[in-house]
Amino acid sequence: MIPVYIAGCFAVLHPGHGRRGALICGALSDEALNAYRPLVFLAEQLAAAEIPTLRLSYYGTGDSAGDAVAEADADVATDAAEDPAGYAAADVAGDDAVGYEADGDAAPDRFTQWLDGIKAGVAWLHAHGIDAVTLIGYRVGACLAARAACDCPGVDSLVLLNPLGGAQFLHELTLAARISQRVWQTSHPVDDGTWFESHGLRIGHATRDALKALDLRQLPAAPAARVLLLESEIRPVTRPVLDALRHLGSDAAAEAFDDLGRLLRDSHQTEVPAPAFGRIVHWMRALPAPAGACHLPAASDDASLDVGGASELPIRFGPGAALFGILTMPPWLAPDRPAVLLANTSANPRWGNARIAVDIARMLAADGIAVLRMDASGIGDTAPETGDLGRPYAEAMTRDMIDGAAELARRTGRKVAVLGICSGAYHALQAAHRDARIAGVVLVNLQRFVWREGDPPDAVRRTDLRPTQFYLRQVFGLQAWLRLLRADFDVMNLARVLALRLVRRLVAEVDPLLALAFRGATRVGRVRRAMQALGQRGVPVLYLLGRNDPGVAELAEYFGRDGRRLRRQPGVTLRMLSGADHTLSAAPVRAELIGLIRAWVRDAWPLPDAAARRATRAGGGRLRHSWTGAASRP
Repeated sequence: MIPVYIAGCFAVLHPGHGRRGALICGALSDEALNAYRPLVFLAEQLAAAEIPTLRLSYYGTGDSAGDAVAEADADVATDAAEDPAGYAAADVAGDDAVGYEADGDAAPDRFTQWLDGIKAGVAWLHAHGIDAVTLIGYRVGACLAARAACDCPGVDSLVLLNPLGGAQFLHELTLAARISQRVWQTSHPVDDGTWFESHGLRIGHATRDALKALDLRQLPAAPAARVLLLESEIRPVTRPVLDALRHLGSDAAAEAFDDLGRLLRDSHQTEVPAPAFGRIVHWMRALPAPAGACHLPAASDDASLDVGGASELPIRFGPGAALFGILTMPPWLAPDRPAVLLANTSANPRWGNARIAVDIARMLAADGIAVLRMDASGIGDTAPETGDLGRPYAEAMTRDMIDGAAELARRTGRKVAVLGICSGAYHALQAAHRDARIAGVVLVNLQRFVWREGDPPDAVRRTDLRPTQFYLRQVFGLQAWLRLLRADFDVMNLARVLALRLVRRLVAEVDPLLALAFRGATRVGRVRRAMQALGQRGVPVLYLLGRNDPGVAELAEYFGRDGRRLRRQPGVTLRMLSGADHTLSAAPVRAELIGLIRAWVRDAWPLPDAAARRATRAGGGRLRHSWTGAASRP
């Protein structure tokens, strides 16, 4: 795999020798996370059939350009104006920038940028000797691919996987948001009059309206000479779509593969739809292809992206260079501050739900902090040749994080702070216990202090409920009683879980006595001592939880209500996030989270005074980096 940037879009090339190539256009929202790894496997299968394949992340999504922006306050402007050495505003802004605007995929012209990115990908393939291109689109990405193909003469064929029109896509997102609000008792609107936000996608009204009009039955021209439509089942809308494509002049056919529905599961439950993918490879190999070989680029050190002063570089590292990540390097490294390693959440690729890892990385870079967001084993772009799918709590993920910390320390010469959300928080904590290079820990919505290898990956979701206080608050609510009368709630399961929590809380309270009685460490005691050991090493911990998150109950079982025992530990900062669901899907919650992380970093590792900062910068703190090589000073 060869990572490249095309018109600001992150892409990965899977090389093959043929002159017919493929461009894979994935989904939007959290559907893009869930299907990411299987689409990597599809690209690998096509490349093995000598079909060079490019996977593209649309502008403002994934690892592409278009991100959160920092706004400096008045003090920054003053500091920059008084700087006699004329240091760049970006260097100064890192110390004082306080604003946060969730831009991301919310810019008003995103729809046009998405189409332009697909066209740029096609042009890139043509420029490298691939004369015939097949677009492969998934869900709403299938409709985007078809619309872009109408303006790309070099696209002669199209594969549509479970295509979903824009209006239906937005409708499903709206329903998903309303369900989430009900489940998590949040009140963030789906549409606040300016932005539409749901299920990891945040877009302005212009983009929303353009998506709403996106329909395979209303394309302006034939998207390609040949079209293969693959669905989980043939739907009522399938025939009108085929009729519309044929009317425009396309040779269109539809087939059903029920295994395609596996792509709609959460990332840790997704399965590769082997029969459907095999059909795509077979269909493409039967298409006419130009004779000769293409001239694709080899792996290069030049694949990097400028993100407002900082630069991003795809890297491979770890044993056999099997691990993959994106390193965000600031124009200068703040003295005494650690670099930051971001873990995967569940089996989601490195950018995370609602692209939060990208926002964190690029905002911290404004503070002079290098950040690596990485894919652990079986996730994202790490070692696709193994065929593995990620298991959120597997021991291998902790080992991968330790390898990531070693690589980040080697490239930057800094100690490392680790940050994780949900299962990523678990691995961040485990890595911190084992690796002395780790100098700080950020835990967000941690759900488990202890995990037994071999437990099912969805055990948290199946067995965990919200905090006890959440249910007590609902006792007097009308909706709770209505659900009970409709038999829409498992009362016995709730009673069982709450009773078990009470027993565990009582056991935790008398844990010191139990440890003496049984002449050894108890489960609770081991967790408490491990957290105390971090304090004794001088490792600061930032612990962030949504008020209704299941992790609140886990914290209480080990450290008392509201984590009172942990709050008393030196070096621990514990904060609750209001209005947060588990995936932090609302922009105001993500902004609060990032603000807390930046403030914690500044408090834990304060910079020297302005004079010392300038002297440090004048001494040369800028680094060059390579795809697999070590950092070097100019």
